[in-house]
Amino acid sequence: MVVAGPVLLLDGAPAVTPTVIERSVAEWSCAVPAGATAQLVIGDESLEPFLRPGDSLWRWRWQAPAAAGTYPVCLTITAVTQVTEWHGIVQVAPSLLDARRYAALLADLAELAPALAHALSGGRHPAGSGDAGQPDRAALLALLTGPLTQRLLAAVERLAHKPPQRRRQWEGPRELGALRERPDPARWRLASDAAPLPPTGWPDRVWVQASRPDPLERSRYVAAQLLDRLIASGQALLVTPLPAEARTRLAMVIGRLRAVRARLDVTIQSLVGLPAWRPRSRDERIVAAYRRLMRRRLGVGWEPELLAIPVREAARLYETWCAARVSVDLLSLDDWQVREQALLAGQTAQLTAQQPLLVLAHPAGATVALRYQPRYTPNSQPFRSLDDRVRVPDVSIEITHPRRAPGLIVLDAKYRSEEGALPASAIDEGYSYLAGIGRHDGSRAVGALALLFPGASTPVSYASGLTALPLLPGEQVDELTAWLRDRILDAII
Repeated sequence: MVVAGPVLLLDGAPAVTPTVIERSVAEWSCAVPAGATAQLVIGDESLEPFLRPGDSLWRWRWQAPAAAGTYPVCLTITAVTQVTEWHGIVQVAPSLLDARRYAALLADLAELAPALAHALSGGRHPAGSGDAGQPDRAALLALLTGPLTQRLLAAVERLAHKPPQRRRQWEGPRELGALRERPDPARWRLASDAAPLPPTGWPDRVWVQASRPDPLERSRYVAAQLLDRLIASGQALLVTPLPAEARTRLAMVIGRLRAVRARLDVTIQSLVGLPAWRPRSRDERIVAAYRRLMRRRLGVGWEPELLAIPVREAARLYETWCAARVSVDLLSLDDWQVREQALLAGQTAQLTAQQPLLVLAHPAGATVALRYQPRYTPNSQPFRSLDDRVRVPDVSIEITHPRRAPGLIVLDAKYRSEEGALPASAIDEGYSYLAGIGRHDGSRAVGALALLFPGASTPVSYASGLTALPLLPGEQVDELTAWLRDRILDAII
């Protein structure tokens, strides 16, 4: 028989809708009849009870997890004749410290997005530069040379290949002498008040049937106006200081913009009087979407899913921020050129695990590939797990060298700290990456490992290759830059 009835207390008060601050220690208690036993399970953790001599009150000490959220609570009291259960929930709330860190992480992520666009465009324009009301130059360059503009050009080319539609309509009455040329008699008719002109007998006033652009073809004029604006913006950007590679890409895009604009064969005129334009086809909707984008002040932002991470998951936000910070630091290294990138898709910064975020090349022949949450399985290549487990660090930098075996630099975010230091359990987890990821021949591949954690202490490096590196927005970020520069330099020299 299962019945309800026990009263569970949290820190001496009834646990009705309890809330506990993450990482804090709470005491649960319940009066248990003599001869009965009790079990308390919170989440997936079965707590060990402790009893005081002569006291019927069972007690459990519970440390709230570091991740905020809702956890189920189940109390089971087993007696000789019955089993009594109590079910509830406990809310683990983020600490005030986590709330402040959460806000700081979001604020710094907002600054890192245009910094990435700035670095990927060649690093000549500071992020956010530009005149008031004008687009961010780095963002504009990223847009013009990115996939959104290529998609727009393809759509406009398809529109240009369609024969223009025209509509014949009657205009008048008009004075025959005011017409530039005598109309075809088949395309005019007498006005009601027309009078013959001597000696020809032609009427002095006529209705003329003229060929005018079909209002449904307004898309050609809208597309032409948009291309004219893009060409002008690109030309203005082209005369500013740009790296040679970025200048070449931009010049090629402007050339294609001009070619597509010429195929439209439209003379820009006022669109007043034409009905409101309503995009009907897929290509017209692409033009309309790009047009709306250009009407805004152009900037770069993160994908909405990343910025929607709730405060109770500050640890996950910290992981993504660390990956973004590593990306910016890699782009700041001298002598490395971007070969591939998946960080920026048009005006949206993103973190994807499906392909390298960055592939950088060095004049000496070495390359580095930055990966976010890569999966190293027992069968993956060129790096694999050396046992039957799947290793998934937060960030890895895969290094290839023409005269060396491929190597790895691993960075893993640990949103745990004890008085500003990394706990021993997190360090033990870090060693699993050092020893557990290798090459196909079984040799170890991880030459350096950084455990990133929210602290304010100084980095601590061990002879094993592991470094405990504190990292928070606005605090000691230069330590990460220096650590990356030194480890990558060691790997390629």
